[in-house]
Amino acid sequence: MAGTASTVALAAPGILRASDKLTVTLSQGVPSYQTLLAELSAQFKAENPSMAVKFVADGENWDPLLNNTLRASMVGALPDGTWQSLTYAGILANRKIAQPLNEVFGNDSKNLEAMGLSKPMIDATTVAGNVYCLPYGTTVPIVYCNMDLLRKAGYAKPQPPSTWEEIYEIGTKVAEMGDNVNGGYIEYTSTNAWIFQNLLASYGGSMMNDAKTAIAFDGAEGRQALETLYRFGDINKTDMTMEQARQAFKAGATAMHIQSASGTTSAAKAAAGRFELAVSQFPVANPNGRLVGAGHGFFMFTKDPAKQKVVWEFMKFAVRQQGQMILAKNSGYMPINLLALNDPAFFDEYFKINPFHRPAVERLAITGDQFSFPSDNTVKIVQMMADEMRDVVTRRTKPEAALERMATQTHKLLGRTSK
Repeated sequence: MAGTASTVALAAPGILRASDKLTVTLSQGVPSYQTLLAELSAQFKAENPSMAVKFVADGENWDPLLNNTLRASMVGALPDGTWQSLTYAGILANRKIAQPLNEVFGNDSKNLEAMGLSKPMIDATTVAGNVYCLPYGTTVPIVYCNMDLLRKAGYAKPQPPSTWEEIYEIGTKVAEMGDNVNGGYIEYTSTNAWIFQNLLASYGGSMMNDAKTAIAFDGAEGRQALETLYRFGDINKTDMTMEQARQAFKAGATAMHIQSASGTTSAAKAAAGRFELAVSQFPVANPNGRLVGAGHGFFMFTKDPAKQKVVWEFMKFAVRQQGQMILAKNSGYMPINLLALNDPAFFDEYFKINPFHRPAVERLAITGDQFSFPSDNTVKIVQMMADEMRDVVTRRTKPEAALERMATQTHKLLGRTSK
């Protein structure tokens, strides 16, 4: 009987009734966070005995989950909701897959702010005046440092490198040491060209203009972003996949690794007893620069009022302090509830769990959310950008030529021949 219920939930998501309990199905695309989602579901059910949430894996990452969601929408096989990247709010809204939440929160964003959500986070999920998602967590890029390797190469400061010049200088010295060690690695192939977006934003640039009618990354800021990557050719001795690079850092074979702050938990566990781990903020060279977060949250797909009530109650639970602490305990993502972060008790407990997040949290004031191109070709565009960035990092292409190709190909994939 249990197997039958599971099959029904996957084939035609809906409410499952057992002892008057309503169960809704939410899709997710991050298999490594099964423990987080299981605890979130269990605690929600404990507080709401008549309701339950079932998570169903539907992809190995955010992009595959989006593609699977789009396919499911075409054949009427959508779940009741999803845990998905905030950057896809526009796609899910414009395809009329996600349901607007305005009615359930009283159509006043102040009600969301009263729950602890910041205006930038609310704006990141707003499309044409409607809010389509309740954010759950976010992350920013940070610099992970193996202080033992840095000191071996002559780095004498007590704090880790904090500027690109410091990173290049000591990274080059590490690379010259030999012994199969790497000076540094930056995750330029991150989903949705996230690292490029952060480099661009840190120099004050944007991916497109405000109206999203023309690209804007092909100017001086975009060139600075690619020049930053180009200089990694001196310190990045081996071109590795993102996973290979992460494993190399955890094994003590790389001095600096730039990735999301969400990886602090696993990095700290790997470093324990092996080398001294320190983290520093992602450099922001321009006074008007900012960072691009990689936020995620919960979307509602169902149009059934009874199911909508369950999804909404779950969303609110996830945003509250209890749900935010479950996030902090089971992942490297940063909570986004400002009321929780301003609570001394929550704050202290959070940093006991994730002490390496202090530099990252300090950046939240200048952090928005990542950009997604207004096109069905958005995945093709960012994959093309990743390919161009690989050629830059490996010194196959100069920054200027790569930027020109990125602009030309983006115009083409957006269906435009000019700016």
